[in-house]
Amino acid sequence: MLGITRTSTAAIDTLPAEDFQALRGFSAAPAFAQPRSFYTANPYQRPLRPQDVTETLLRTQLTSADLATPEHLLAQRLLLNIYEQDLVFLPKPPAKLDMKAFKGFYEPAHMALGKQVRPRLEQCTYGWLKEEVHINGAWCEESFIAHTDKVLDDVAKAPSRLHQVLTGSHDPRRAARFFLIQCAGDFLSEASAMARNVLGNAGAHTSELFKILIDEYGYGIDKKKHSSIFEGLLEQAGLSSQVHHYWQFYTASSLSLTNYFHYISANHGEFFRYIGAMYYTEASLALTTGHQSRAIRDIFGDEVSTEYFDEHQHIDVHHGRMALQRLIIPMIRQYGKQVIPDIIRGFEEFRLLQDQADEELYAHIKWHDELDAHRARAAMLHASKPADARFTEAQGEVSVLHTHAGNELFWVEEGELDFVVTPQLSVKLSAGEGIIIPKGMLHGTQVTSPSCTYTVTAL
Repeated sequence: MLGITRTSTAAIDTLPAEDFQALRGFSAAPAFAQPRSFYTANPYQRPLRPQDVTETLLRTQLTSADLATPEHLLAQRLLLNIYEQDLVFLPKPPAKLDMKAFKGFYEPAHMALGKQVRPRLEQCTYGWLKEEVHINGAWCEESFIAHTDKVLDDVAKAPSRLHQVLTGSHDPRRAARFFLIQCAGDFLSEASAMARNVLGNAGAHTSELFKILIDEYGYGIDKKKHSSIFEGLLEQAGLSSQVHHYWQFYTASSLSLTNYFHYISANHGEFFRYIGAMYYTEASLALTTGHQSRAIRDIFGDEVSTEYFDEHQHIDVHHGRMALQRLIIPMIRQYGKQVIPDIIRGFEEFRLLQDQADEELYAHIKWHDELDAHRARAAMLHASKPADARFTEAQGEVSVLHTHAGNELFWVEEGELDFVVTPQLSVKLSAGEGIIIPKGMLHGTQVTSPSCTYTVTAL
């Protein structure tokens, strides 16, 4: 019987000492150092939280229940850096090239440390997919087409929750900008993972995939490149178009979408898995970008062009058809049914990851809308909850945006700081004020008084 079932499990492995040393060495690079701002000035500045780097990160396989944890966010940040050291990034005007930072980001010995720990980080972040999604039965070309057609038909018929959440927010423009920031981590270097799959010799399949790739890159015309069109959208929406300017504001699940394609593209044994994931994203985007375009238009009116989403609504119909008719079906007929389980696995895994990223986006927007209520609740709870930890920080100190594995009460005892959740939303907390931070919600702080003492309490 054909089917796709899901379970959940976790695995712990032994860890050679040299792997943890490699992780610590990789994480200690200047590119990942403590920042002075929530925003990056160039593509080579990508701050991490070194206090979160522990052996557990390489020893544990996360489950679907662990994706709101700080370990997942850190692992995804590390992986994107490792993957993107294979890509070329140069700053766009008016930013200037920092040659030292440029050379440092691509330093070969540092890159080698990242490649050493990459398999363990991939197991940590994506191992759960193979445990949770089981492809059952003897699939054939006809059953594959029937299943994927049904999934895509359901996507086409479903109402747009994204449009509902963005337009229904207390501040639709703020919500829309947060959505665009989640897209920026991928869209500003769009199709880079795909390029990993057109090298070598895969016969006619290489050429068919390359046709999709050059579409994404505007056939060599920079202004028609999809990433260039997205840069214009960001700027019209009042956002920076510099690569990873909003590095700290990416959610773990939005990073996981970008990293998943690098993961199954950098590991060429997963090539057929990549083809399935690519088919899902190309075919489904042709259906969902219409809703995205409508949301941006309804929120910003004529101030922001929807060309990026409109172009995908058009071209991805073609790309989805190409992926099925010129790649998947010819591959099945040439290599046999043995390739179908990997193709359907990629299709289903990316579908699941996309659903999770959507849910995390919606949860963040809801929290942003309810920030005042979380401040009021903190005031009610503070007197009855003894603090678990106390910290004192100096003026200007930045706490890199991060998450917690559980709900926490954050309370300022002395001084004041800015509590930041999006580029458009922060609140000043002074002595005697606090906020409840739900698990998995991105937040950071910057001290604005000569010093600031605050406490955190697990709820």
